[in-house]
Amino acid sequence: MTSAQPTPSAQRFLLPSVRDIIFIFLFWSVLAGPLSNRSLADADIGWHIRTGDQILATHSLPRTDPYSSTMQGQPWFAWEWLYDALLGALHRACGLNGVAWLCALLTATIFAGLLSQLLRRGTGLLLAVLLMLLAEAAAMIHLYARPHIASWLFSLLWFVVLERWEGWDSPDHASPPRWIPWFFPASMLLWVNLHGGWLFGMALLAIYTFAAFVESVRKEKTYPFAAIRIAHRARAMAVASITSAAATLVNPYGWRLHVHIYRYLTDRYLMNRIDEFRSPDFHGWAERSFAIILLLTMIALVGNRLSANRASSNQSKLRLSHLLVVLLAAYAGFYATRNLPVSSMLLVLIAGPILSANFSALADKPAAWHWLRNSVRKIVTFSDRMTTQELDLSGHLWPVAATIAAFAICLQGGWLGSRYLIHAEFDPKKMPAAAVDFLQQENLEEPPVADPVFSIDAWGGYLIYEMYPARKVVVDDRHDLYGSDRIRQYVTLIHAEPGWQNVLKDWQVRTLLLPTDSTLANLLRELPQRWRIAYEDKVAVVFQQR
Repeated sequence: MTSAQPTPSAQRFLLPSVRDIIFIFLFWSVLAGPLSNRSLADADIGWHIRTGDQILATHSLPRTDPYSSTMQGQPWFAWEWLYDALLGALHRACGLNGVAWLCALLTATIFAGLLSQLLRRGTGLLLAVLLMLLAEAAAMIHLYARPHIASWLFSLLWFVVLERWEGWDSPDHASPPRWIPWFFPASMLLWVNLHGGWLFGMALLAIYTFAAFVESVRKEKTYPFAAIRIAHRARAMAVASITSAAATLVNPYGWRLHVHIYRYLTDRYLMNRIDEFRSPDFHGWAERSFAIILLLTMIALVGNRLSANRASSNQSKLRLSHLLVVLLAAYAGFYATRNLPVSSMLLVLIAGPILSANFSALADKPAAWHWLRNSVRKIVTFSDRMTTQELDLSGHLWPVAATIAAFAICLQGGWLGSRYLIHAEFDPKKMPAAAVDFLQQENLEEPPVADPVFSIDAWGGYLIYEMYPARKVVVDDRHDLYGSDRIRQYVTLIHAEPGWQNVLKDWQVRTLLLPTDSTLANLLRELPQRWRIAYEDKVAVVFQQR
């Protein structure tokens, strides 16, 4: 080797891996590429940003609602305050580009991490990339810069650590690292203050604890020493469950947060009417991707059952914990659309190694055609060689450099020299940007117009972002704050059902900002003696009471 040639260790550090390339591609796609319209597609992020601004400005958490006229002064649980504060800091530094940067970073980290775990669990590189892409496609339905992305990351981390803990019972292994039992309560201190998805993490921990207890009982007579090891792990997992549950109380609201979440998630009126809590209809690509993942998981489970003579390994065996996780993921995915990303990731992590093992077994199956066995053998050999090489490249220099470079560009307002490279914004074709500009001009008049603005709940976060504190909203999409009674009134009004005029009177609404083709907008056009059109474009129309 000449001095000009890089050493193998330098090559591992400098050469980009497939995971690095996918990370960079995903990161830039979400930040400034074809997926850049996704992160700010949900107006909900608007009030999260303003809440973060308020936390940083006052150095305290809001305890009552500051944004609406109908709930002003009422108790409000800002249960995602830690994520909001992070958004507020990034928004102060970089504007909306900083918010999009965080969404891009989390998205790329999650799916590059998913690919890495698929490879480490025994999935061939080609299949692992395919499964990762399917999970990513399923996640597109909820790819917004909202706090739930933090739950995607924590769910993946918890599954990985639980799998590592469960796989440590082999006689070849010593005791598991001491950090593993403490990982769960320690990370829960963050998770409970980032997003309510920590409930899913507690369900995962309960599954692995239950599976360990069942396995220890099953092996008590046939494998007593193994049963002792598994029982010890089961007790340790039970302790981790208890300490993690206690950690959920370390939030600004204590046990009241748990009561609030319970009341919210058990309110059937809200759950049946909030789109992201409704079951998927499988008409979109995200839902179809989830359906394909479910089909592949079923094929994997059936193949695992039929291939009794396959060489066994811890990575290809279907354990009780795996079966329970599959049931949890499938149920969660069918129950609510918002669960599709996490459900898809868990399903591919379990199905991937089994599918790879089943495919590899075809190479040694006597009943298979000779050409099929040879083709499978070549594919498996190539995939294994690529997987080994991929896992050997562990430097990840280029993703770090790309992330830092993008943040530096965001700090410069999105400019790279004379080129405007990053420009995150709410889509003016979907958000009432021009109509809000018109209302803000009214705020500059003498005396300024300050009455609250009624709009659809899906636009409420955007109005809060653009107009607070000059003007308040009447309703937004914080449905847990408003409760089913006020949402019933909102539905009555927005759909112009009998009694809609009483709702307008009760809420003292004088200004409405509505989608141009909405039912209520068309009705108000028929009442020109009471309502005048102050502004209108293809997206929104502003009505003001005469």
